[in-house]
Amino acid sequence: MGDLTDEELNCRIFARDLGCVCVNVEYRCVLPAYIQRSSVLTSASLAPEFKFPTGVNDCWDALIWATKNSTTIAATPSRGLIVGGASAGGNIAAVIALHSRDTNFQPPVTGQYLCVPALLPHDAVPKRFSHLYNSRTTSVSDPVLGKLDPSGIMQLYAPDPQSPLWDPFNHKEGHRGVARTFFQVGGLDPLRDEAVLYDRVLRESGVLTRFELYAGFGHMFWTNWPELEASKSFVRDTVRGVRWLLEG
Repeated sequence: MGDLTDEELNCRIFARDLGCVCVNVEYRCVLPAYIQRSSVLTSASLAPEFKFPTGVNDCWDALIWATKNSTTIAATPSRGLIVGGASAGGNIAAVIALHSRDTNFQPPVTGQYLCVPALLPHDAVPKRFSHLYNSRTTSVSDPVLGKLDPSGIMQLYAPDPQSPLWDPFNHKEGHRGVARTFFQVGGLDPLRDEAVLYDRVLRESGVLTRFELYAGFGHMFWTNWPELEASKSFVRDTVRGVRWLLEG
């Protein structure tokens, strides 16, 4: 689900208000979500035609392309390079941030924007967090996701459960040294708790984070109901949060 329009508003606002160069990456199809300058990036390729890890690889290739062609697109990634995305795009952004650390990518990714992200598979929750991982089963009134059943997505996308390109939470090298992180999370979202827990493990690893929680609101609420005052506030928070990433 999703296309270029999901991140078009963000890209326009970041370019206008923050002076960023934004690259919005489309799904490969037969349609990801987005990349940006100083530089921000997200996205994926649609399953079932393009199964795991095609979407992650496409986003990695987009990051390489954007940095190699930074002069052409009038960007200066050495001043700040952000990867980001919403929902599944948030998962890929977190994966790309870790992979860039692991490969000593240059110029380095300096920030990650994780918006209502999917970060921790329901069947891979560490024992010490199991009592805190509740929203996937208790948040059943989300207007977009409802009672989340990941089985259909798993069947279509067919990820490797052991791959760090799928599960950023349980990365075997941990999270120390990964880029500072800005979260925006819906209180009603079934994905809420995994974002809260990811923020915790990042902080435990010495990563600087900023976390915005929208109590009573669900997954992608600001795009589906943009006329709400809460949606307008969400967009303002997005700009402030990304500015914070760029200032790091």
